[in-house]
Amino acid sequence: MVDVTPERDDKPAERKQRAMPPPEIEASPAEEGQPDEQLQDAWPMVVPLYNKPIRNNKGEMVKEVKLREPRAADINRYGNPCRYNGDGEPVIQERKMTYMIAALADILPPFIEDMDPRDWNTCAMKLQRFFLPDLRAW
Repeated sequence: MVDVTPERDDKPAERKQRAMPPPEIEASPAEEGQPDEQLQDAWPMVVPLYNKPIRNNKGEMVKEVKLREPRAADINRYGNPCRYNGDGEPVIQERKMTYMIAALADILPPFIEDMDPRDWNTCAMKLQRFFLPDLRAW
């Protein structure tokens, strides 16, 4: 029988290094010292109601909801409408969020409850980050 295995050198084969430029890493907004433009909201926040208009306290039909900036006092009155679950996912507590939207829009809760669910979720998602901790602090 003939041995056909190739002979092995004791020294490893030299690989040619490919010349690669170093990666360019952009600075984060926190490192630049400039606030992220997306995080800067204009108040009142206007949320259009694309699916169904609702009544305001005067009985008029409105096609947009104007929300004032939330304050800690609103959380004391109506509760915090958002929290993180055990998996770190944000959760919206619907009843508290309905009362919070009503307070911020100055529209009675029964009128907010008449909103189309898609419009309600749009309002809730736009407000969600104001009721969750700022992760930059961790």
